[in-house]
Amino acid sequence: MKIFWGLIILAVFLFGVAVMRNEINRSGRSISQLQNEVEIKEARNQYLQLEISRLSSPGNMIRLAEEKLGMVPAKPHEIVILEEE
Repeated sequence: MKIFWGLIILAVFLFGVAVMRNEINRSGRSISQLQNEVEIKEARNQYLQLEISRLSSPGNMIRLAEEKLGMVPAKPHEIVILEEE
């Protein structure tokens, strides 16, 4: 009878170990998937930061002002400085 109960306890223990290994593997896959998502979002964020830097550069602002708004830099003889009283 003791052997029977010993085998039952061993079977329950081994079943518990199998369930725990299954959960560990599932958690590992979830963690790996989340790490991939983080890497993708970090790369996208880096790209967007570079795009912000590029678009806000003075050269780009001048180009956009000329192309989209028709603005051109003033020539030196067209500049009038008004003095405050």
